[in-house]
Amino acid sequence: MSIKVALAVAPENALMSAFVVFRDKLEHSMLKAAKLGFDGVELALLSKDQVDLPSVKNLIKQTGLEIPMISTGQIFADTGVNFTHPEKEKREKALKDFLGLMEVASELGSLINIGRLRGTLNEGSPSLDYFNEYMGRALERASALGVTIALEPVNRYEINFLNSCEDTAEVIRNLDSPYLKMMPDVFHMNIEDPSIEGSLMKYADLVAYVHFADSNRWAPGRGHLDFLSIINALKLSAFEGYVSLEMLPFPEPDTAAAEGINTIRKYL
Repeated sequence: MSIKVALAVAPENALMSAFVVFRDKLEHSMLKAAKLGFDGVELALLSKDQVDLPSVKNLIKQTGLEIPMISTGQIFADTGVNFTHPEKEKREKALKDFLGLMEVASELGSLINIGRLRGTLNEGSPSLDYFNEYMGRALERASALGVTIALEPVNRYEINFLNSCEDTAEVIRNLDSPYLKMMPDVFHMNIEDPSIEGSLMKYADLVAYVHFADSNRWAPGRGHLDFLSIINALKLSAFEGYVSLEMLPFPEPDTAAAEGINTIRKYL
């Protein structure tokens, strides 16, 4: 398996906060992605009810695309529930919704991510204990379903916990589960990591999936990140898996998707 390229998409009723190019019926998005030359699509979902699994499996056969990742950021964005919320009811809802999407991931052979859904650390609160408890429960289910969770470092302006690859790697190693890996995002790494290439190579044993967007969240090539250097670092670290374009649909969706895949293919 070499490096493959996915495009993050969402259902037509997705929140505006979802960083996706196509916000449309899945059939339309997958057909467009296949025509542009993507290998897969990442599904940004709020709940398992948004997915008609038989239909998605038929689309996979029809297009030849894979569904390498189920992303879960909309669970947090929609209601603010998360694994460290001070209210137990909110923590339980976060886990319930996450486990529902994990069932979708299991059916589709996908990874599943945890970004802001993990929550924040609050001074004087047992929030770190909450995080460990709910991550432990999620990993138990991941083991039963055979699904890998990809923990995403997120920059300090969006969350106060696990901002860098170094921070995230330490937590992953402490939790010590074969079903927990890392999903670096070069947009966040540009803020938090001393070297994007250095971190990708240093933590290569943990990296299972990578989010791509340029420094301004536009398509690769529209900002100042050096994607040739980043891709070469992934190659040198023997990365085999997906890089996924999780970016803003600017200047408009079709142009963003085409520019993104053309830039990355050039370097691959």
